Amino acid sequence: MRYTVPSRLLELEESATLKASEKANEMIAKGINVYKLDVGEPDFSTPKKIIDAAYNAMLNGYTHYASSAGVIQLRETIAEKYSVNVSNVIVTPGSKQGIFYALYAILNPGDEVLILNPSWSSYKQIIKLAGGVPVEIDTDDNFEPDLERIKNKINKKTKAIIVNSPNNPTGAVYSDRTVKELSELAKEKGLFVLSDEIYDRLVYEGNFVSFRKYINYDEGLILINGFSKAYAMTGWRLGYAIASPEIIKQMAKIQGHTATSPATFTQIAAITALKECEEDVKSMVKEFSERRKIIIELLDEKGIKYVKPNGAFYFFIDLGKYIKGTDPAEFLLEKARVSVTSGLGFGDNYPTYIRISYAASRETIISGLNSIFNAIGI
Repeated sequence: MRYTVPSRLLELEESATLKASEKANEMIAKGINVYKLDVGEPDFSTPKKIIDAAYNAMLNGYTHYASSAGVIQLRETIAEKYSVNVSNVIVTPGSKQGIFYALYAILNPGDEVLILNPSWSSYKQIIKLAGGVPVEIDTDDNFEPDLERIKNKINKKTKAIIVNSPNNPTGAVYSDRTVKELSELAKEKGLFVLSDEIYDRLVYEGNFVSFRKYINYDEGLILINGFSKAYAMTGWRLGYAIASPEIIKQMAKIQGHTATSPATFTQIAAITALKECEEDVKSMVKEFSERRKIIIELLDEKGIKYVKPNGAFYFFIDLGKYIKGTDPAEFLLEKARVSVTSGLGFGDNYPTYIRISYAASRETIISGLNSIFNAIGI
């Protein structure tokens, strides 16, 4: 039988970050040295306490099915952390899956979802998979949401807005004023706010303000978080969502018919992450902060303009002044042997940008940036 790609997948794009990493890995497999500053994955090992907790959980019988909403002990721990009821919490196989479940639970075919660019490339694709229509809105020159642009895009089909602070790819941390104004606009227009807060622990200047400060779950807030970034648990595939009980019920229904639930023993281990690994998180954040300072010093020394990122572990930089007529990411991989992520992966209006991830060793960061400087002649 000849395979025909279903229509719903024809417009689905590859992950920009994974695509960049795969090309670099192919070169490395051929023996070519490549400085990898692409994927947003902490280069630290998962704290040993968490690994031990998973091992002990398996020995203690946590190797069977769990509730489709997640292991009750972990849900209770998350509920306590956020001062909500257990009925407000679902545990998912990664935060990305939580975003998909949430959008699938709230969207009817043709509903529009606002995305603030530059944005993580998966948002747009997940909206499509869930039957929605992504509406992209550029932020201002400092990568802060522009309220007037957002207002101009809202119509009768608009169902939700996705917000991400600290932000991937810019590292922007939204101000209290921005969070308040967006929350008030959403409530006024009756929009769901899907707040992706996966980088909430990675803030170096200023303060992180959660959207839960200004909008309640019963008013349409859907909060997404997980364990990948703060606890170096990317491969564990463990996230969670907090929303109204009605939405959580529908998300659990979707999970029950797809993933069933995340692995039971990883959920038990995540309790240890939340309760016993604060010092590990602080240690990782301190190292990320030092790497950020190194990049700032190197960029300033060369006179490269950029918007200072106050959170996450990325710099989003315009290299249009130095690289003409080609994708800067492709140019740097070929000429500098440095793997970064193309700005096109975060919105059509960023063809001259690159995202640099500093979830890499100091040596890799310094060598990689110097190789970039040499390649662009500065």
